Amino acid sequence: MPSRATRAPSAWRRDLPRPIGRIVCVVRAFGIAVVLALALAASAAAVGPWPGTVSSVTSSATGVRYSVTSDGARTELVAGARKATFRGTWAIPAVTSTQLPGGLSPDGKLLVLVRPDDQQGLRSESRLLVVSTKTLRVTRAVTLPGQFGFDAVSANDRVLYVIEHRNRAELNEYVVRAYDLARGALVAKPVVAEGEDVTMRGYPVARVSTTRGTWVYTLYWRSDGTTFVHALATTQRRAVCLDLKWTSQNVWNARLQLSRDGKTLQVRSGGSVVESVATPV
Repeated sequence: MPSRATRAPSAWRRDLPRPIGRIVCVVRAFGIAVVLALALAASAAAVGPWPGTVSSVTSSATGVRYSVTSDGARTELVAGARKATFRGTWAIPAVTSTQLPGGLSPDGKLLVLVRPDDQQGLRSESRLLVVSTKTLRVTRAVTLPGQFGFDAVSANDRVLYVIEHRNRAELNEYVVRAYDLARGALVAKPVVAEGEDVTMRGYPVARVSTTRGTWVYTLYWRSDGTTFVHALATTQRRAVCLDLKWTSQNVWNARLQLSRDGKTLQVRSGGSVVESVATPV
């Protein structure tokens, strides 16, 4: 199986500070064809490797909406009637190139904030804040040498999954890493699916998780039109890659849907099921 990696279309990254509503308006105004063109131009623009950031996210577990605003010097986090302020500029991470909000743990108890990536190439240091949604206080400030971005939080709130970019010449290449929140340390061994290379490649297009968040499924697209699903077992620090037969040059409206028993994963596009695969155990 070919190697894989995740990277947001670079042209979209110019809109990182803008609210997601404005991004949606751009997509609607210019249509899917323009979005695809921007994605294909990503490697040439080489602005940065991340899906970007958004201004708000709502917990599927609690229904609470979290939003952030920043004046450049401070960032205000709002959760209902509660507010908290942090020094510096922070944002809620997106987890797909279609700007799906991320950052929350499956149980809604933790929220991860990231520094917006507005520079070319790879940064020398990455910082993330892990915030308790109960108190809106920082429980851990994470500083990592190199370029890292948010991927997921485990179902037991013990592991923060991050994406590492190492290759300045090829920003699409990435490695999945696990950060032990209790120890406050990056696990030395990368999270690699059996039979796969450590380094992966592709654009994250859609995502779905099990109700408890024990599995996170992400649909990836390659510029040659091929697709695959990266399945992450969050409490096991284990990954499985599922190759798909479906190919397309218009994947930006695709979504993933789990069956009620969780045993089947459907890939849907244009209102139709384009492929179904059995989920790993």
